[in-house]
Formats: sequence, C-alpha cells, structure tokens
Amino acid sequence: MNGTYKLDIIIKVDEDLCINCGSCIRACPVRLITKNLFPVPIENSWDQCIDCGHCVAICPTEAMHQRSMKPEECEPIDIHLIPQWDKVRQYLISRRSIRTFIKKPIEKEKVEHLLDISRFAPNGGNQQPLKWIVINDTQKIRNVSQMAIDWMKMAKDKDPAFYQEAKLSRFTEPWELGFDSISRGAPCLIIAYAPANDRSALATAMIAIHQIQLAAPALGLGTTFTGIINTAAKMYAPLMDLLKIPEGFIPFGSSVIGYPAERYLRIPTRKPVDVIWN
Repeated sequence: MNGTYKLDIIIKVDEDLCINCGSCIRACPVRLITKNLFPVPIENSWDQCIDCGHCVAICPTEAMHQRSMKPEECEPIDIHLIPQWDKVRQYLISRRSIRTFIKKPIEKEKVEHLLDISRFAPNGGNQQPLKWIVINDTQKIRNVSQMAIDWMKMAKDKDPAFYQEAKLSRFTEPWELGFDSISRGAPCLIIAYAPANDRSALATAMIAIHQIQLAAPALGLGTTFTGIINTAAKMYAPLMDLLKIPEGFIPFGSSVIGYPAERYLRIPTRKPVDVIWN
C-alpha cells in the first residue's frame, strides 16, 4: 500500500463527484462493489480485495478512493502516447534477442526505469510476488557464469545422460575456448526470484521480464533470456549462495541487458499461426 494512506473499508466514494455510472462496479475483477445509493463494497469484501486499483483507474470523475490508493496518486493515461497498430506491430515483431554487447556499463537509472515498468506487468491476483537481484558489473556476472559452468561439469561427471539430454555442451565447450555463451559479456544481469512454493511465480517472472525486454530498446538497450542461470542456481547451492537468494526462495527468470553491438535490419520469418477457431 502507498505510504500511510489507508481506509478501513475497501472503497469510499466522494458523493459530490460520483455520477453513478457504474464503471467501478463492472471493472472490479472480484465483483466486490455493488450499487446502493452510491457504489459500496459488499459484505466481507476486505479479505477478497486484491488492491488492483481498477475501480480508481476507471472512475471518470475521481470520485473513487480505494483502501490503498487515492485517485490523485494514480498517473493519468495520456491517450496521445498510445501508438497506432502499425507502429505497435512493427515494434513488437522487430524485437530481437541481443547476444552481442559493446563494453559500456549501463546507467543505474536505466535499470531502475526497467524494473519500475515490470511492476505493472500482469500477475496472478495482483500478488506481486517478485523480488529482484541486479548485478551491474561484467566481472561479477562472469563469476555467475563460472559457477554455472562448474555445475555443468559436475553434472557431466555425476549424470552424463542428463548432461547430454540438456545439451550442456553448448555452454561448456565454448567456455573452454574463452567464450561465455551464458551471459555473453553483458554488463548487467537481472534475476527475478520469489518463494519456491508460489505457483504463479514462473509465469509472473516470464511476463515481467518480457515487459522489461520490450521496454529496453526505448532506452537504447538490448536483452536476452538466460534461463540456464535459473536452472544452475536451483541445482547448485554455491551459486544460490553467490546470488544471496534467501532460504525458501528460488530464481524464476533472468535476463542480461546491455548496449547492442550490432543492429538488425530485417524481420526474420516465423511459422504461420497454428490455430483452432471454435
């Protein structure tokens, strides 16, 4: 919740401003608002409210106050900044995973901008379970890669079938030749972690990181997923210790970030959509 602001009910309506349009009633995802003389919460709604703020965000007259936010605390939407379809399509299909970076550190402010964007990504029941680790140092990131390689070599000795099936040689063999195909020499690594028993955390982490990846080019940055770091950390305690992930938590997603060394000029083809219309 925001600061010290709070109500003892989930919503409170400014009756001088409310026009009884019913938008807040229709927008509530858990159907916790009903119509009296003005909109009011239903009985026993306190524990069911997920603090999504939809009731505040949709109110046309700023009449709605929710227990964790006032209308004036919510940033207004500027419809002039919403791009048209052709721009949206071009931007989304031209996004590429970037695996070559120039040797330039990323400003902390830019990382903070990206993490701030991630807070608004969809997540189950607005639980917002994710916590983040940021390593904004190339050598420290290489140490993470080294730990992952150590785990892979151990896996090769103890479980060669798994090593073969997981194709871990794609990482170990280039490493022996001096190439880090895990972090790719990127100057920044972000890791999303959450309670190990959180059933929604994997999807939440993937969506949040993808939101970061979509936002990154606007700051001149490129990104790519580094899922092998998650796998290695969950199976190799020394790497969990290096990352300082608390007991009871595990990583659910990670991505490297940096300034791209090259620029893509064309959009590669993809398979046609495979769809069943019912």
